[in-house]
Amino acid sequence: MEFAWPCFSEPIVIDPSRSWTAGFDSYDQRNDNCYYIVTLLESGKAPRRFMAQVDIGWAGSDWTVPEFAARLRDRVGWVARDGESNTSYSGSL
Repeated sequence: MEFAWPCFSEPIVIDPSRSWTAGFDSYDQRNDNCYYIVTLLESGKAPRRFMAQVDIGWAGSDWTVPEFAARLRDRVGWVARDGESNTSYSGSL
């Protein structure tokens, strides 16, 4: 099965006034990090976009299992809840 990086296009609720979406940007194989562009949606504010870096060293070699996408979503969500990038890498922002 061919692998495709998960996309989190449906808003994921953080709290009553905030949610987020995220799309894959890139993968740094040497450091085992992937990068997602997070869009933070806040009531009454313009959407904000920023980069999330996720270390995927925990994932092993089979990224096609459902647990991979779920755990990746959780880790991108940690960055989204903080509301700011956790890396200086700006990718395709």
